[in-house]
Amino acid sequence: MNQIKHVIFCIIDDVRSDQFFKLIDKGSLPNLKKIMDSGIYSKNCITDFPSLTYPTQVSMMTGTYTGNYLEELCHGVPSFHWMERRENPPRLRSYNSIGSDERIQIYKLNDDMGTNCETIFEMVKEGNTVSISQFISRGASYLFPERKTKLILYYLLIKHSYNINKYITKANLVAVKKLLKTFEKPKKFFNTKDTPIVSNLLFVSSDVMMHLYGFDSELYELNLLNIDKALGILLEGLGKLGHLNETAFVISSDHGNYKAKALGDFGDFFNENGLNNYHPRKAVNGNMNLGGFNSVGFFNFKSNNNGNGHNWNHPTISEMENYGPKRINLLEKLFDIKGVRLMYYCEEGNTSKKGKINLKRKDQSTGKIVKSSIEYTGHGKEFKTKYSTEAVDSDVFNYINDDIASRLLDNKFHTINEWLDATFHIDFPLYPDLLSRNFKNPRRADIIVSTCGDVAYNIKHGRKENKNMYLHDIGLKKSTVVPLIIGGSKEIPVKEISHCKITDIVPTLLKMLGKKPHPSVVGESLI
Repeated sequence: MNQIKHVIFCIIDDVRSDQFFKLIDKGSLPNLKKIMDSGIYSKNCITDFPSLTYPTQVSMMTGTYTGNYLEELCHGVPSFHWMERRENPPRLRSYNSIGSDERIQIYKLNDDMGTNCETIFEMVKEGNTVSISQFISRGASYLFPERKTKLILYYLLIKHSYNINKYITKANLVAVKKLLKTFEKPKKFFNTKDTPIVSNLLFVSSDVMMHLYGFDSELYELNLLNIDKALGILLEGLGKLGHLNETAFVISSDHGNYKAKALGDFGDFFNENGLNNYHPRKAVNGNMNLGGFNSVGFFNFKSNNNGNGHNWNHPTISEMENYGPKRINLLEKLFDIKGVRLMYYCEEGNTSKKGKINLKRKDQSTGKIVKSSIEYTGHGKEFKTKYSTEAVDSDVFNYINDDIASRLLDNKFHTINEWLDATFHIDFPLYPDLLSRNFKNPRRADIIVSTCGDVAYNIKHGRKENKNMYLHDIGLKKSTVVPLIIGGSKEIPVKEISHCKITDIVPTLLKMLGKKPHPSVVGESLI
């Protein structure tokens, strides 16, 4: 790997693995195929939980997952929308809009990650680095757009442009040309004349087009073709500058996608059950907050044992079973929401080193509730989880029906790579490990539910945002399996990798550059 002097990490937002490789096979993405044919590729790269843009991209940029970021080596972003309970009054975080502090919040990602992890820019230590269109940019030498305000405007223009297809096509090209300029005239962008060692290039246009028009639309496919053409310009430009043979390209995505079967409406569900949604700008001090709910819902509930009207401790299970003025059992009542099939919540007394997650699944035909659990122990490199079922027919994730996954239902603790090997090819891959990490985060929800895509609600902190049916938050394969390509330089071996995880990308890039990853990195080099 001594000949690799530059790595360019391209994240194409919202691309499902089977969709991507279908276009490759059709010959529609010739430049991406060229990179694939020159190195490593995998059709089974497993993303994070939840499969939402910013928690997954934070994991991609740091090589680690979320967890108890105050005590562990991990990052602190549990979801796209979450509640900071340790503040008084609690703050609501929402990365795609103005939040409770009346400011655009997306640029807070670098702070929200915490100090117990590092971005790949920080891990490089020495040398110039570039971040293009990416908010997770802590430690980068050069950012484009250059200021936070310009980056926010760039983001909003892409999201809300009236002539969106034309603007997005131009945005893809602008991003690539800006990266090329850092190679052409590095002194203009850095304190030294050295070309960038690590560059991250985010194409957000594919996510916008997927939500607006769907993964099965011509416009979505045309945008991917446009990204391929833009990458072709990058390849050609680096070739003319003499950098192509010493550059490694990594292409991946943060999550896949699906189309919900129906749009849902809560009606009077909350009022009928004595539940009022909290928002810091409203006079009514609610007793719950629905952080986000597309097809996966993140519910926060206020403990009665807080001693103060503003504090939001996590409630106990006994409180949730007898909650609010109407004393409802939340662990049963939330299954009355149309389409809800799965439920996850913590056992009491969990710590960062040991705990249990309760899992429930409602049979849609009989109404029977099936129960399983996940136990976790240790943290860092020693973190392991055990998945248990009450009986043969009570497997919430249906691992029992798979010859490989069923072998891990042995009442033993297993590592993340053992779960990866056993579940990458089925629905809910890596979930025993990833769910546990999410529930260790102090910013976690109290109860998480899922409709598995049967019904979408599109709620953000209690408000309905839109009527999108093309989404990407569920744990089924179509939302959790993304493509991975690592190619370009002749130093990279040519082979297909059966399966991997998105946290393997950072240590692979660092390995190619002869750099060491931060101790928080969970992933492993694929080379």
